[in-house]
Amino acid sequence: MWKTIVKKELLENILSYRFPLFGLIAMILIPLGIYVSQLDYAKRVRDYDEQVRLSAEAASHLSIQEVMAGTVSIKGFRRPAPLSVYTRGFEGTLPRYYEFTQEGVKPGESSSGEESILSIQGKVDFVFLVQMVLSLVALLFASDVIAGEKEAGTLRAMLSNRVPRDAILSGKVAGGYAALWAPFAGAFLVGLLLLVLRGFPVFGGDTPAKILIVFLAASVFLLAYFILGTMISASSSKTRTALVAILLVWAFFQLIMPKLSDMLAAIVHPIRTETQVSLEKSLLAGSLGMETAKELGRQYDLIFGSAPKGAANDEASPERKKWDPLKAGIEQGAKERKAQQLGAIDETYRQQKRRQQDLAVNLSLISPSAAFARLVADVCGTGELERTRYAEAVQAHARTLDGALFSKAKRTLMIHAGGGTSLGFSAEPVDFKALPQFSIAPASLADVFKANWKSLLSLAFWLIAPFAAAYVRFIKYDVR
Repeated sequence: MWKTIVKKELLENILSYRFPLFGLIAMILIPLGIYVSQLDYAKRVRDYDEQVRLSAEAASHLSIQEVMAGTVSIKGFRRPAPLSVYTRGFEGTLPRYYEFTQEGVKPGESSSGEESILSIQGKVDFVFLVQMVLSLVALLFASDVIAGEKEAGTLRAMLSNRVPRDAILSGKVAGGYAALWAPFAGAFLVGLLLLVLRGFPVFGGDTPAKILIVFLAASVFLLAYFILGTMISASSSKTRTALVAILLVWAFFQLIMPKLSDMLAAIVHPIRTETQVSLEKSLLAGSLGMETAKELGRQYDLIFGSAPKGAANDEASPERKKWDPLKAGIEQGAKERKAQQLGAIDETYRQQKRRQQDLAVNLSLISPSAAFARLVADVCGTGELERTRYAEAVQAHARTLDGALFSKAKRTLMIHAGGGTSLGFSAEPVDFKALPQFSIAPASLADVFKANWKSLLSLAFWLIAPFAAAYVRFIKYDVR
């Protein structure tokens, strides 16, 4: 009996106008969106390769004099994520590179700077189409699964034959979803074939597994929305009522909740902007630099104030032997205090930002759309996980460059008691062609699932809870 119900529901959908219309929409939009995203990705990769080449050439021609003058800026570029062809995520907002200087790290421009105002709603990529178009189609497919049968009177006839109600409900869900899933799967495969024909590295590394996860996540997401539509249909007596409720639910989950979660998180956990944090760090670094310069000047005057002329330049003089270790100790202590206090500012900001982001994520996961988008973005290397790893890689590279380059050239500023200043320089040899290259460690699938257990739990909830609610409503339905 269950197979008969599935077959009936499947045939009704296939023979209706909705199936060919949805098939046409899916076959046009999904492959086209993937194709356009691949063209954009190829362009960004070409730009990345050229910028890395030019940056490497510029670094190889640097001199120690430029380092001593403080004019050296090393750029570390982030390679575009290959699977951004499925979702841009943070790809457009993340800095394309960071500049590493003796004064610290400064983010470069983002790729969104090349986009028009029309792009503020997001790129029309695969995830956007699934979220904004296919989810609504899934709800509309399910709008008359139960309510339509009630209006037509066929549900009463079906139940009068003592057919198990759970078999009817599950059969309708299975048949209706199969009619929705088949065109979607076909369109996804066509898009994948386009990537292969365009020379995209589909079969490299763990890319096949990630593409499969993207497809499965989208399939589960559409199933969740179809079941949600079935619940609304089972709770409505007329298809018209179900359609109105479906549009309201879709608008809440797709348009309101994701935006509302960010607003509420910003109100509950307000944090400073990155500009304010950078300004505080700059002021602190300047203050510590002045304190160090004054202390060095004071100690220099105490040691060399009554010393014979030329003692400061004579490495064998007693004053110089006393001054060199004292100077090194003061500079090392200042460096440690600076690193500690700047690190404390960064850590405080990261903790505050993490609390705000965690609250925003937890609120947004009320929507299955947010759970789906967050999971797929992390799988594709364009989500929150990639943003976190990018920031960690920048901090690690800054420390590496400081040891390999910037610490080799030292400028010693001294402010003397009378207000006079003196500036000294010292340098060690540097092999500019052997400078470490910037790189980001890719996240493994285990890291992705560990970071997205809440998203997986949210999707599981929206699979089970609406079906349970629809089952309860359907069981209580009185045919009289």
